Amino acid sequence: MFDSLRKKISDAISSIVKSEEKGEPIPEAAQEATQDMHGEAVESTVEESIDLDKDLSDAEDKTVGQNVETEVTKIKPETAVYREEKKDEEKIAESRKNEKIRLSLSTKLKGAFSKQISLNQSDIDNFTDELMLTMLQSDVSYSTTEKFISSLKNSLADTKFESRNIRTGISECMKTELEKILEKGKPKEQLLQIVKAKLSEGMKPVTIMFLGPNGTGKTTTMAKIAHMFKNNGLSSVFSASDTFRAAAIEQTSFHASKIGIPVVKGNYGADPASVAFDAVEFAKAHSIDVVLVDTAGRQETNKNLLNEIKKMERVAKPDITIYVGESTAGNRIAEQIAEFIKYVKVDGIILTKLDCDAKGGNAISISDVTGLPIFFFGTGESYDALVPFDPSFVIGALVSN
Repeated sequence: MFDSLRKKISDAISSIVKSEEKGEPIPEAAQEATQDMHGEAVESTVEESIDLDKDLSDAEDKTVGQNVETEVTKIKPETAVYREEKKDEEKIAESRKNEKIRLSLSTKLKGAFSKQISLNQSDIDNFTDELMLTMLQSDVSYSTTEKFISSLKNSLADTKFESRNIRTGISECMKTELEKILEKGKPKEQLLQIVKAKLSEGMKPVTIMFLGPNGTGKTTTMAKIAHMFKNNGLSSVFSASDTFRAAAIEQTSFHASKIGIPVVKGNYGADPASVAFDAVEFAKAHSIDVVLVDTAGRQETNKNLLNEIKKMERVAKPDITIYVGESTAGNRIAEQIAEFIKYVKVDGIILTKLDCDAKGGNAISISDVTGLPIFFFGTGESYDALVPFDPSFVIGALVSN
C-alpha cells in the first residue's frame, strides 16, 4: 500500500538533497565577498577560486615571488584579479585574502564548514512543485494538496537543517505537515469505545448502519466489525437488509455462520427497512448489544435508492452510520460522500482495499475534504484485516526515516 506515492516522495526528497549538496547556485553573500578593498569585483568562478586557494595554501612557506609567477599565469587576462600594472606582492597577498574569504563564505553557507544550513529558495520551489504534481497524481485532492504545499514551503524556509543529514530534516518537516492534515481524520474515540459508552448509558442495542456504493466491501467490512466486537465481549446480530441481491443475503448469512452470530433476513426483494426493524426487535428480545445493518450498494446518482436510505434511517434509527468507500475510487469518493450526507447523517468512514491501492492519496485528503473521521482501513479479506486509523501509520508508510 502507498507504494507509488512513497517512492515518488522519496525521489523528490533525494532530488532536493542532491541539489543542496552540490552547493549551487552560489549564494549572493558569497558573491559580495569577492569584492576587493577598492570595490573591484573578482570575476573568476568558484571552481577557479578553490583551485587558486589550494595552490596558494600549499605554497605557504615558499617565496611570495614564486607564487606570484605561478598564479598569474593561471588566470586568464579577462578574469585577472587585478590589472596587469598592479601585479605586485602586496596585491597578490590581498588577492589571496579575498579568495579565501570567498571560498569560506560559499562553503559555509552550503554546509561544508557549518553544522546547520538553510535550503536555497529555488530548490524549495522546485521540490514543492514536483511534490504537488506527485500528490495530485496520487489522488490527493487539490485543496488538500495546495494547503499542504503552502505550509511545507514555509516550514522548509524557516528550518535550519543539519548539513550532514539534510534528508532526515526534510523528512521530519514533511511528517509534521502531514500530521496536521491527517489529525483531522482521527476519531475523537474509536468505534469500540463509542459503542461501549452508549451501552453504559443504557442504549441497548446500539444500531450501526453501513452504506456506500456498489462493490466497496460493505458486507465484508460489517463482518470484520462483528468479529472485532465479539473478541471484545460484545454480542451482535446481522440485518441482511441488502434485499436487492439474493447473493447479498447469502453472503451475509455465510459471514454470520463463520463468526458465530445470528442473522435476521427476509426474502429477495423484501422491504429492507422492515428487515432492519425486525433485527432491532430481535436484538431487544435476546439482549444483544449491537445490530449491524447491511444495505444495498447504491451510487450517489441514484436518487430513488438514496431516498430509500432515508426511510431506513427513519425506521431503524441507527445510532451510528458508517460510509464504506474503497480507497481505489480516487477523488470521486469525496463527491460520493457529499451526495450521501444530503440524504442521511454520516458519522464516520471506513476506507477499504487499501492493500490494493498503490497511490493511497485518499487516506490523506478524505477527512480534510469531508470533515468526517476515518474509523478504519480495510487491508485484506480476513476478519482481522482491519486497521484503526492512525496518522502515524499513514506517515510511516509514506515518508521513510
